[in-house]
Amino acid sequence: MTERQFEMHFLMESVAFGLTDGIICFLGIIVGVATATLDSKLVLIAGIVGGVADALGNSIGFFVSQAAERAVQIRGANVDKSQIHSKKEVWMSGVFSFLATLFTLVFLLSPFMLLAVWSATTASFIVGTIMAFLLGIYIGRLEGQSSIKSGIKYCLITVFGAVVSYGIGVLLHVII
Repeated sequence: MTERQFEMHFLMESVAFGLTDGIICFLGIIVGVATATLDSKLVLIAGIVGGVADALGNSIGFFVSQAAERAVQIRGANVDKSQIHSKKEVWMSGVFSFLATLFTLVFLLSPFMLLAVWSATTASFIVGTIMAFLLGIYIGRLEGQSSIKSGIKYCLITVFGAVVSYGIGVLLHVII
């Protein structure tokens, strides 16, 4: 594997992390807040605030994780020096994770600018589930596994998160 290929594979790890976390987190916020409040504006507010915070948390967390991994690689006795993450890769992992998470946020919140709350929630759920399926296919191919099974697994994880968030939204709607 060339250095450039290694760098791209490494950066795809941060993109996959940002997309996966964004899909599950934002669908949770969207479904939960929509169910609890029945208000598109509150979904947008909660989504934007939660989304930016999540994107920052993802990027900083991924950066710290990769910086720590780099330090371990440098100290490793039997490590191929060409496989040690460069400082640029560590920084770019944080940036790519941030951008992937924000991309997901914009994609999933967009229906709330155009549609009524339940139509927008449904559209976001469908789009998020499709995004999870496509990401699962990509990951399955990378792992050399069945891409369809991997896509379905990612869909089920996404649906589970949305169902839990729906339940919390129902509970909050009753309590508040």
